[in-house]
Amino acid sequence: MRYKALDHLAIAVKSREESIPVYRDTLGFKFDRLGESPGMGIYQGFFAYEDGRYLALIEPMEAGNAVDRAIQGRGEGFYLLSIEIDDLEKSKKELAGKGVRLVNTEAPRGPFFVHPRSACGMFIQLTQRDWPDRPAPERTPNPGAPYRWLDHVVIGVKNLDEAITTYRDTLGFKLERTAVLEANGVKSAFMGLEDGHFLELAEPLGPETPVGRALERRGEGVYLIAIAVKDVAERVKALKAKGVEVIGGAKPGDQVFIHPRSAKGILIQLVERK
Repeated sequence: MRYKALDHLAIAVKSREESIPVYRDTLGFKFDRLGESPGMGIYQGFFAYEDGRYLALIEPMEAGNAVDRAIQGRGEGFYLLSIEIDDLEKSKKELAGKGVRLVNTEAPRGPFFVHPRSACGMFIQLTQRDWPDRPAPERTPNPGAPYRWLDHVVIGVKNLDEAITTYRDTLGFKLERTAVLEANGVKSAFMGLEDGHFLELAEPLGPETPVGRALERRGEGVYLIAIAVKDVAERVKALKAKGVEVIGGAKPGDQVFIHPRSAKGILIQLVERK
């Protein structure tokens, strides 16, 4: 089983109509299109990255469905991370054989999901783009998009050793390295994907660290998403001009974040990638 790429991330919002202007007009994401998925019970708004992938805002179609329950339980914010894999059917069998809780496995060639209970609070969609009889079309790049790609995702966990066992031994991710990051208040394990991007499992070094406080409030799951931009300083300047709450960046080399209050419940780190 091979994890190839971060495909997209979906953010649950109460109102697509109200949230699209936040991401398009205030944060500066390139709006691509509207959509809907009756099977998942959602209305969608898609924003294009430079690399041809996208970020999705999703609004529940009706009260009481899965997305609505997520919003009622935890507020607006992360809903799912979609990861491209090499072989959908083989992966279903392999993961099921290891006791992983899977959702929506019946649809032929359709994506399926790893339940948050089997992935340290993460709802993960697994999808296959390239089939032997149906090669995937080339992605259309968006050279004018201010945001280049989803670079990596940081997942807050209570116990790093247990999380490594889950992601490496059960889910089959490749462990690249571990590190203690004193400045961030975490010890981390980096799970690499074939496209060079990664998931970072992060255990707080103490309860008063940012990740520690997030775990106390929301439990395990996404702590932040990191998005690549060409020039962090220029993007920060544009964001502040729109009244966006930016954290960090007081001096060169500082980490820079968009506060969740300005991004519908998501902590976004800006990373410079030329």
